[in-house]
Amino acid sequence: MVGKSHLGRRSIKFVDETLYCERCGISFLWTSEEQSESDTGAPAQPTLCPGCRYLLPQPGRERGLVKWFSHKKRYGFIARADHGDLFFHRSELVDNVRLHPGDLLEFSVGEGKRGPAAIGITVLKPNSPAHSPDDTSRND
Repeated sequence: MVGKSHLGRRSIKFVDETLYCERCGISFLWTSEEQSESDTGAPAQPTLCPGCRYLLPQPGRERGLVKWFSHKKRYGFIARADHGDLFFHRSELVDNVRLHPGDLLEFSVGEGKRGPAAIGITVLKPNSPAHSPDDTSRND
């Protein structure tokens, strides 16, 4: 498919392109519509396929699982795959949700009072609690 973009008096003609994902290696189509949506007139060519763009965290963000959280103390720790556990405070949660071990989180890393801490935390996928509602051990 062919698309056009009008920037001032100049007209740029976009053509669908087949690209290859740098992460998974599959081919994907970069459509002329996607190319023409750029405000700059020179769209940045994507390096990841739509699937990898959806599954991976945004640049500058990480993902991890709630390892432990105290509702009384309002803090906990996030288990990360490539790094050590990371402290977080309840005040950094974007949404008001009840956390449980195993919840999938996306966050940025910033500096807290005592070192690195998670900031701007969003819950991507809640984990069903492994304990019954009457079990108040460790997480309350």
